[in-house]
Amino acid sequence: MTDLGSAYQVSQAGSEFAAHVGATDSAARRQESLAPGEASRWGTAVGNIEDARVALDTLARAIEDAVYLDEDAYNQVAPVMQFQRTIQVQQQRITELTVELQESNNKVHDSRALKGAADQRITEMTHELENNAVVFKMHYSELIAKEEEIARLKAIIQGLSGNK
Repeated sequence: MTDLGSAYQVSQAGSEFAAHVGATDSAARRQESLAPGEASRWGTAVGNIEDARVALDTLARAIEDAVYLDEDAYNQVAPVMQFQRTIQVQQQRITELTVELQESNNKVHDSRALKGAADQRITEMTHELENNAVVFKMHYSELIAKEEEIARLKAIIQGLSGNK
């Protein structure tokens, strides 16, 4: 069952409002010769009226195209509409979760790259430490050898000085 009378009334009201807005628009053009502050207020008011006219025209077209259902038809369509709304919400949530998952994967990838760089640095530092340990052992062995040489030379010097 359709309500064409109501749609026609809304359409007529929209046309009358549009005619009124047109008249107001021309009045606003006449007011442009006013002071700058007043002209900007008129411009804002005309913009608001234009927005209202567009909204009213859109509403009037929507009502003209509307189909009014009886109670049984509405009760049959309502669950389908609810199901469609649920699907839309779930699809939006899936999209949000997909973006969140992608961000998490990017963070994991970045952290793996950082871990790889850290592991490489650890390996380099370990090799450097091992090399330093080898050099230290070499120097330590040389110091012990020098110490032994000095002790032997001291013994020789004492032996030679005691014999004179």
